[in-house]
Amino acid sequence: MNRRSILAAGASLGLLPLSGRSARAQEWPSRPVQLVVPSSPGGSLDTLARLLSEGLRTPLGQTVVVENRAGAAGAIGADYIAKSPPDGTRFLFGAVHHAILPAVQHVPYDSANDLTPVTGIGGSPNALLVPPSLPARSMPELVSWMRAQPAGSLTYATGGPGGLHHLTGAMFARALGIEMTAVHYRGSAPAINDLVAGRTTLMFETLPSAAGQIRGGALRALAVTSAARSPAFPDLPTMTEAGFPNIQMETWYGLFGPKNTPDAIVQRLRGAVAEVLATPTIQAAWTQNGVAGGGEPVATFTAFWRNELTRWASLAREAGMERE
Repeated sequence: MNRRSILAAGASLGLLPLSGRSARAQEWPSRPVQLVVPSSPGGSLDTLARLLSEGLRTPLGQTVVVENRAGAAGAIGADYIAKSPPDGTRFLFGAVHHAILPAVQHVPYDSANDLTPVTGIGGSPNALLVPPSLPARSMPELVSWMRAQPAGSLTYATGGPGGLHHLTGAMFARALGIEMTAVHYRGSAPAINDLVAGRTTLMFETLPSAAGQIRGGALRALAVTSAARSPAFPDLPTMTEAGFPNIQMETWYGLFGPKNTPDAIVQRLRGAVAEVLATPTIQAAWTQNGVAGGGEPVATFTAFWRNELTRWASLAREAGMERE
């Protein structure tokens, strides 16, 4: 089953009524719930987490607070959750980056066993972005311009070493046969700011992080990395259409608890998320940001998570970024 099928199945199942929950699940949460965003404010994780946290207050009957714990491409926030007590008070607003990390660097937790998958939040294509000052308005123009530049002068911004931005940029450089230097930042927001200022050549970034800059003209998007064009930006070609069929990937988002988080709590949170994702307000916000899907059952998301760990380990090897 591919990722779109998984998300579609999850969306259809997400509206089924919850039943048979234990008293413990009914009593939870008795305290505010913390959503840990492993990136700086302003990135796609932060944007979506804050929208979701507001929506979750009603079905959970409790305050849901977003806390940013940025650094190490998301590993700092994930490690914090992995080492937190499994009492239902803290959850990781994670993403595809957390499936990539163990493939490209050593992390201080066991990705497969120290995090409890809850459910997906949706998925979004990444966009290849350049500053308006760069004289390229299409992928062919960009490729031609890049090939004419002096060796060692091209750079690409990332939200941190070992993340999706880094891996995608490395794959693009490899496909072109051009040397490009990765410039790492502590999250997407500062990376985007420097790209807008023209301090780096390009960046692969998720649509929720860059949609405002694209629509406002602060950044120019040339292509998306999804299998199909994005409904939010239907005029943008896919990387496959642009001649790069191997650069086909999406950023997915999901919730994780610490290891041994009680299943009753996990199931109730998953049900609340599915309820929120079905509301017109969130659906409109997700569409505006180029995000779709989410809310799949716990078992489905768990299987998806384990498959992603395997898939990205293989892709890291192909890109020459496998950890030593």
